[in-house]
Amino acid sequence: MLTNSFRLFTVRGIEVGVHFSWLIIFALLTWSLGGYLFRQLQPGLTEVEYWLLAVIAAVLLFVSVLIHELAHSFMALARGLAARSITLFIFGGVSNLGGEAKEPSTEFWVAIVGPLTSFVLAGLGAIVLFAIPEPRVELVASYLVFVNVLLGFFNLVPGFPLDGGRVLRSIVWKATGSIRRATEVAAGVGRLVAWGLFAFALYQILADGNLFGGIWIAAIAWFLHNAAEASLQQVIFDTRLRRVRAGDIVRPDDTTVMPGVSVAEVVERYLLPGNRRAVPVADNGRLVGMITVSDVMKVPPEERTQVPVAAVMGGRDGLITARADQPVQSAIQLLAERDFEQLPVLDGDRLIGVLTRADVMRQLQLREALDA
Repeated sequence: MLTNSFRLFTVRGIEVGVHFSWLIIFALLTWSLGGYLFRQLQPGLTEVEYWLLAVIAAVLLFVSVLIHELAHSFMALARGLAARSITLFIFGGVSNLGGEAKEPSTEFWVAIVGPLTSFVLAGLGAIVLFAIPEPRVELVASYLVFVNVLLGFFNLVPGFPLDGGRVLRSIVWKATGSIRRATEVAAGVGRLVAWGLFAFALYQILADGNLFGGIWIAAIAWFLHNAAEASLQQVIFDTRLRRVRAGDIVRPDDTTVMPGVSVAEVVERYLLPGNRRAVPVADNGRLVGMITVSDVMKVPPEERTQVPVAAVMGGRDGLITARADQPVQSAIQLLAERDFEQLPVLDGDRLIGVLTRADVMRQLQLREALDA
């Protein structure tokens, strides 16, 4: 799940959570419905009724978003992909799937099922709207029909990473046989969609005087633009490094320090002369931790001669390492998940070096420049 989220429940092994930003949009949505829209659409209700119906409508909207994302996740499971979590956040919902699709058809069905589900939900809302002729029910049902139709059509816009962009990518992928080329096309359309939304946001602010609506549309455009760029960079990373192992790019360096060495000695003998940001810590040949620049900075300079490495090193609760034959993608995932800057790489029990984010980026840039 996204950071700063809290888990609600689990469905078929998929963790469902809510990001704290969701609370902002939930409050704004409830306020706009209860304070303005519902009063205009259905005059004559009591103050309590307006606010209660607004809360119900806001909750049902996010239930609709959750069902939309569950449809993606269930289809991913059916097509052999892992589905890890779903997080509701300020821009709707995001599904965390385990890896990318291996073939265009999988990409197509996982993407298209979301908008189709939203249209089905809109149809169910329409049935309720016509089956129960009660003003309060009609108010909420008509709102849910509208937002689900809007959600379905918006996600069908052919700009990555929207569902429509993924459908477009699957089609181009099928036609060209290249997932990178397909991602470049879909991400390019996604950037155009984002710039179009930016232009519409400016129009809303300058021509209509709709400051809140314009800012909100601009925020969505910014999110789509960044997501398109990030998705393209991820595909470049995967295609360039998919056959590369951690041991292929780590710089050979079996330097270690003992846990009883002072922090000052590590700085003077290892970090500065070796231009290093970290040094593995070994006790009788067994790796037990890592001493990093961040660890050293926690110790005042005047105390570093008295403080041993063992007192401040990372990994005291269990050292995370990578194998030399491990794919570099999984090694960099470890770095990201643990928020590490470096990772010891072992060949069996033997330390062969420390893999850093910078090492991976240099290798990626070199392979991109050489088209390797």
